[in-house]
Amino acid sequence: MPLRSNWSTATCPIARSADVLADPWVLLILRELFSGRSRFDELRDATGAADSVLARRLASMGEAGLVAHGDPGYRLTDAGRETLPILHAYARFTSTTNPDGSWGLTVSCGRCGEATASADWCATCAAPLDADSTRWTRRSMGGEPFALTSGDAA
Repeated sequence: MPLRSNWSTATCPIARSADVLADPWVLLILRELFSGRSRFDELRDATGAADSVLARRLASMGEAGLVAHGDPGYRLTDAGRETLPILHAYARFTSTTNPDGSWGLTVSCGRCGEATASADWCATCAAPLDADSTRWTRRSMGGEPFALTSGDAA
């Protein structure tokens, strides 16, 4: 999945992770899988990716162990679910660098209901933010909080 260079054999863990995750399409596909979309057409429509682009990225994500394909669609694997704090960090970065943007993703703890500024931990109730305990509010999806899909079921 590298954009410019192949870092799959690099000794640096950040370079190796970038080899898999630094593709913008991969990040958008992960976002949509966490949001509950699992079928190819849903992922295509939500990301705006061409069929060929989406098919290549899903195949690469499968080879990297991030997603599995089954009936009726794709699901996150354990490794795929581990990317959630990375998506949270991206959302936090954007809200910090452009807080008045027309987009928005608010990350909240599903246990206590409080919005969090952390990528992986709720500062209010001191619990980890994983797919089973996190709520997102996406302006692009109507602005109502919703539970994430943990990927356990296709």
